[in-house]
Amino acid sequence: MSENICKICGGSESRLVVNVEGHNYVRCANCGVERMGSYPSFDEITKFYESDYMVKQFNNLGHHIHFTPEYRQTYFGEKDLTFSDLRMDLSNYTGKRLLDVGCANGQFLEYTNRFGIASEGIDISSEMVEAGKKNGLNCSVKDFFEMQGEYDVITFWDVVEHVLSPKDVLEKTRALLAKGGEVVIQTPCTGMVSELFAEKWLYYLPVQHIHLFSQEALFSLLRDTGFSIVSWVRFGSCNPKGTIPDTNKRAIDTIVKRMGIGDTIVVRARRIDN
Repeated sequence: MSENICKICGGSESRLVVNVEGHNYVRCANCGVERMGSYPSFDEITKFYESDYMVKQFNNLGHHIHFTPEYRQTYFGEKDLTFSDLRMDLSNYTGKRLLDVGCANGQFLEYTNRFGIASEGIDISSEMVEAGKKNGLNCSVKDFFEMQGEYDVITFWDVVEHVLSPKDVLEKTRALLAKGGEVVIQTPCTGMVSELFAEKWLYYLPVQHIHLFSQEALFSLLRDTGFSIVSWVRFGSCNPKGTIPDTNKRAIDTIVKRMGIGDTIVVRARRIDN
């Protein structure tokens, strides 16, 4: 690991938030983003993901149930709710071009195909991509920064927290979007829930999760990279199914969503055109 200034804003001052598995997460005093106190090197990240991590993700169905065929309809229902919350009617995007970055086995592509959207997905995992291709989905192993073309919508489902330079990712996103194009980002969101759970918060995952945004910090980064916020929703209470009684979970999940303090955020933002 190597010490670095904040890759979001360049700030050098920070304070310790938690220590997880021997790794510090700190909060930047300038932009408020929480990050690994010592950024992993590119080689360390590559080694982590090449250590059959993605194979385990795909095969360990008990842990990553959303990759299973059995979860398909539940997944579609979750996305229906998310896009309703974002006031984003996908039937208006029929024939439009969509790029899903970090598409995994392509479940989101399958979801968007129901609306006649010309969807394409990219991922770093050949195992995941091959699984998607076997289901007839348009996905491939590609480097996002080498992508060309013009898209109407670009989506990142639980991706930006994994990258070393989210600012560069959003600048590339804006360059790939057509005039008036939109980006949809889902990512863990720091705030009341993460503060209450501290080191037990589900999303403090060293090496995997490099940057963790507050709502304010994410909105600020989007504005700085040429986007305007259209809509957003927050949900999640750090209580996975089965850890507390279902009735309690429904109540707590409803409360945090209605209060806008959930520990996951989905943001819809539009490219600002000069």
